[in-house]
Amino acid sequence: MSLDKNNYVHVTNGDFKEIDKILNEGKTVLAALECGEKLKASLEEGKMSNGFANVELKEYKDNCGTCGCGKPANCLVYLWR
Repeated sequence: MSLDKNNYVHVTNGDFKEIDKILNEGKTVLAALECGEKLKASLEEGKMSNGFANVELKEYKDNCGTCGCGKPANCLVYLWR
C-alpha cells in the first residue's frame, strides 16, 4: 500500500505488535517514537533500519506518547508498507 496522510491509525503507546497488525492490513500508522540516532538514520533513508516499514517524519512534538523502547516519544512519524 502507499502512504495515506488523510487516513491513518494513530498509535502512541509504542506497541509494535499493534503497529505490525495495522500495517499488515494495508493501513498507514502515525506513530509516536523517540527520535534517537537509529530513527534519524531511518528517516534519512526513508525506511526503518530493520526493513519493518517505510517511514516519514510528520513533526517533532514533545511528550506525544511512549516509544516502543519505553522512553517518552518526541516525534510523530508515518509508517506504511
